Amino acid sequence: MSEVIISLIKETSVSSLPYFLISSFLLSGCLVSSGRSSSASGRSSVVNSPNSVSEGYGRILQANPIVLSGNPNLDENVNLATLLKTSQDFVTNNDRLFTSCSGNGSTGIIESCIEVRQDANTIFALTPTQKKWAFSPGKTEFDQVNTFGHIQKMVIDTIHPLFLDIFKTRAQPSVAPPLNYQTAIPQALYDSKAYWDGGSTLLGYANCEDPDNAHFDPSNFSVCLGYIVKYPQVKINHDPSVIYHELGHATSKVIHNFRNIASGIVERAENRYLAYDEAGAINEGLGDYFSYIMNGRSQFGEWGLGRFLNAARPLDETSSLHAPGIGTDVDSRLRYPDFIGYETNSPNEPLEDIHGAGQVFSHFLTSFTRDLQTTCSMTFKQATDMVMHILIESYAEYGDMTSAGSDHSGGTNTTTSYVNHRSETDALGVRISEDWFSKVNPLNYRSFFQKFGKYTYQILNKNSSTRCNGTSYPMDQFEALLDSYGLLLFKTYNENGNNYLTGQIGSNKKVNDANRLRSVLISKDFIKLDPRPENAKFFVYDKRADILAAVAGLKQSGNISQISELIPSQLEYNNGNGELSPGEIVGILPNLYNDSNSIMAGVQILANDWDHTDGTSTRKPCNNFEDAFPLASEGGVSSSACSNITKTNGNSSLLPIEVDEAIHPVCFVQMTENGATVWSSQDALRIDRGLEATLCLGGSSSRHDCYIRAIRGADSAVYSRIDPKKNWGETFSGQTPHSVLFFEINPNTPPGTTFDCRFRVRFSNCKECYTDQNNVDGDDWRDFEYSGGAPFKIIHYQFQVVN
Repeated sequence: MSEVIISLIKETSVSSLPYFLISSFLLSGCLVSSGRSSSASGRSSVVNSPNSVSEGYGRILQANPIVLSGNPNLDENVNLATLLKTSQDFVTNNDRLFTSCSGNGSTGIIESCIEVRQDANTIFALTPTQKKWAFSPGKTEFDQVNTFGHIQKMVIDTIHPLFLDIFKTRAQPSVAPPLNYQTAIPQALYDSKAYWDGGSTLLGYANCEDPDNAHFDPSNFSVCLGYIVKYPQVKINHDPSVIYHELGHATSKVIHNFRNIASGIVERAENRYLAYDEAGAINEGLGDYFSYIMNGRSQFGEWGLGRFLNAARPLDETSSLHAPGIGTDVDSRLRYPDFIGYETNSPNEPLEDIHGAGQVFSHFLTSFTRDLQTTCSMTFKQATDMVMHILIESYAEYGDMTSAGSDHSGGTNTTTSYVNHRSETDALGVRISEDWFSKVNPLNYRSFFQKFGKYTYQILNKNSSTRCNGTSYPMDQFEALLDSYGLLLFKTYNENGNNYLTGQIGSNKKVNDANRLRSVLISKDFIKLDPRPENAKFFVYDKRADILAAVAGLKQSGNISQISELIPSQLEYNNGNGELSPGEIVGILPNLYNDSNSIMAGVQILANDWDHTDGTSTRKPCNNFEDAFPLASEGGVSSSACSNITKTNGNSSLLPIEVDEAIHPVCFVQMTENGATVWSSQDALRIDRGLEATLCLGGSSSRHDCYIRAIRGADSAVYSRIDPKKNWGETFSGQTPHSVLFFEINPNTPPGTTFDCRFRVRFSNCKECYTDQNNVDGDDWRDFEYSGGAPFKIIHYQFQVVN
């Protein structure tokens, strides 16, 4: 489930915000049949009582009722006792429903690793009856035992042994790096308890108040399993595949933060996605794949969500849930980006949803698993363990806010930073690497599969690896499989990383371009503001009730921490007229148009600060980017500082030679200087109007965004896909956008003032947005270059503040 809670509000007025963050989003998908039938075909009930089991034992459902009964039309009143096996299941010898994690021998033991309770209002975990865990199905005690049994099966019996095996063979100093690659697994994985969220207890709520839903909450490390509103007796916890899916989110959070916790970094790498972004889609697809690891089935969520909400999902192309024409041959697979927006219930009506978009990810992983089984003669467990090994390395490196990427990189952070730019904090005290992870160079289909490909190559192929059952796994075969899913979106495997000194030197495995037959790369020149005169270039949302709810939701989700003290807490200035006025918080969304003949996907608009001024005290706007804005006669400059991009994200104290390298807010202001109309920093307007610096939005320390600024954490928006010769609204007809850029406007802003905001845009299947076209080897842009304009298409929003 989505980690951030969202709901859509459909409004006709352009001044109304298209969504706000207050209620849960449902899983999407469908079940093949929704007819009615009677219950479990005359089976005998199994008596699940303390007298029927040994101490420490009980019984749980081995799969969901649809699978156990073989009846896709199973009645909601099915007697679950008829679906229990007669043999007993070990639960725990503890006196409550919890268990420890053993860690690595005596190192890293977590006394309370997982615990299950009835709901979030229950203080203590369940205790056994006569030291036994057998309860009649239909009772809440059974639900708790069933939930605990499946969490234990996945976390304790499956995931943790895999963590330990990878650690012992990869990360320990006595053996590492004995390998053909530098592992991202930290040496302090167990000493720091990073292998399980620094020693946290994962709480499972078997019957929480989450109607027609289930979710993982990263803030308190808990899994919430709800119920079906129409049939309250149908509990989500009765379907283990949903439990495994939610545990997949918990596990991805843990892996993302292996290196952060092991290094003592307080910040956490979390995918705080809104209603849609590709990090969220990948996370949902990974959750589905966890259910495949645990049960080997090509379908997720048949009972509860599927049977009564039409929300089951397929995990491969053989599933009968799929629309006709989808199959396992190379031209019929769930290809990116064509199937971003694909919904099995209505395949001809695209839906912008992370769960549906995540199917591309889950389907590739199941296909790759089967390819390993065939090519490397692996068992199912060996193949899923190998896929998980690659996923773990990829996630651990991607979430690393130390920026080193590996304990074995052999140098200091400044010279060997491998990922996420730099680990130091910026002028506002925010860790630079956190911005890169979450926004500046975030996880998307292109970036993730490049990293996944790198570890596939390094583990299974490089230096004559024999981990494919005694031989090397052929990379041409891997690239062909990726390409059949449209995911061969990169030119190299980026082994040399993204460091500003070493990111474009050294050995670097290249992709065989002959394998790129279905993966389409599009020039960034084809993304633009809608050029048709009858269509708006931008949408502005400023309806007070919607903005209040949106801001509350953004704060609750952790995306934003605070609003300027100058903005009234109840947004009394928000007037809903669809224009920008002093004292308002507004949502702004560019109406982007795809002028190419191919689908664009993962379209991201950035409104964060970037290096586009000369860095001096007057902050003249640089005009040597692709937009050539502004002209020299309008205040633009092309000084030597404009020819360089900051290596430290504007923090010259980290690299003193960067005297005139600074990042600057996106919005400039129009002024008159010496009889000429010029574009200037907002501080110039402040000085001209005699406004005290303390009355700037961010106070005296933030003078260059004194009058209008993007709200940090709400300064990025995403379109899932835009079809050829269309804008987003035409691609997803009848739907409302899921994310906008949020700005706050100083109440002291003079009405009539004209601003120009310089946004940066890119998309996942973009040819130039990730690959440096000037590099002869087709290498990636280095991380620092995402502080500039070259990897992006620049668009402008020019407007006048009205009273």
